[in-house]
Amino acid sequence: MLFVDHKDSGLIPRILCAILDSCVNGVTLADPDMEDMPLVYANSAFTMMTGYTNEETIGKNCRFLQGADQNQVERIQLHEAIKNTQAAEVTLRNYRKNGELFYNRLSITPLFDSSGRVLYYLGVQYDVTKQILAEAEIKRLNDRLEALAK
Repeated sequence: MLFVDHKDSGLIPRILCAILDSCVNGVTLADPDMEDMPLVYANSAFTMMTGYTNEETIGKNCRFLQGADQNQVERIQLHEAIKNTQAAEVTLRNYRKNGELFYNRLSITPLFDSSGRVLYYLGVQYDVTKQILAEAEIKRLNDRLEALAK
């Protein structure tokens, strides 16, 4: 995916922010040129999903959402994709500001300039908590049915 050739303070104009803030899914930009690849943009849906304000989010690596739950194999998949400048999609256990667990389907995509250099990583977050919990309940009920059938 091509992106603009340079970074500057006008990179994300107000009209684009208004468009992104109307999205129902979280949208973020992380800067790979900065130490620890912090978020430099997060839309309104991201702040609503996580409970964190932009002031609490911008400048931090998105892994802060995992809290103490850092031992997730999906983090290795993300690390490898970023190392190889590739897109990736994983589901992570994240925690809202109030401590509540939610399952975040995260899609990351590197955004390149015309010379092939990665300028940003675009993150799109989907809260899939209801789906994950429903799948777990279906599995629990199927296991129970199998046990009763024996």
